[in-house]
Amino acid sequence: MAIDETFKAVIESNVGCAVILAGSGSDRPHIEKLWKGLDGYSIPYQTRVCSAHKQPILLMELLKEYDAIEGALAYIAVAGGTDALSGTASWNTYRPVISCPPDAPNGSCLTNPPGSSNVYVAKPDNAARFLAQMFSAVNPSYKEMIRLKNANKVDELLKQDAELRGF
Repeated sequence: MAIDETFKAVIESNVGCAVILAGSGSDRPHIEKLWKGLDGYSIPYQTRVCSAHKQPILLMELLKEYDAIEGALAYIAVAGGTDALSGTASWNTYRPVISCPPDAPNGSCLTNPPGSSNVYVAKPDNAARFLAQMFSAVNPSYKEMIRLKNANKVDELLKQDAELRGF
């Protein structure tokens, strides 16, 4: 499974990007929320479908291919039920893995064996923000987007406060 050359070049540019590993295409509604969240920070991403239970060899091949590319990259594992995807990916890569299950709360993401160091972020928007935070050291534009989003939220809260006080 060759990696798209355009996306490979994006990884190599070291801007900070993500590969969404989905256990099934049936998780598309959740994946679309991740796409929206990542787009909100202009984080480049690629989505791949690969089941850790049904396609373990393919998963290892994908990880090996992506991990051979130099640059800032993290994986977001989207798997429900008994999530083997995030723990297996985490054990077999040196890169960060975020578990963002479509059926949150999903405790199977939290009980991986030692050495599977995936983090659990249940909400797609928060997973995107986590990546922006993580990559802000290599891409200052992510830091600025976080600052602006925070400022906009505070402004919104101040307006709501004024409105509810009757001003």
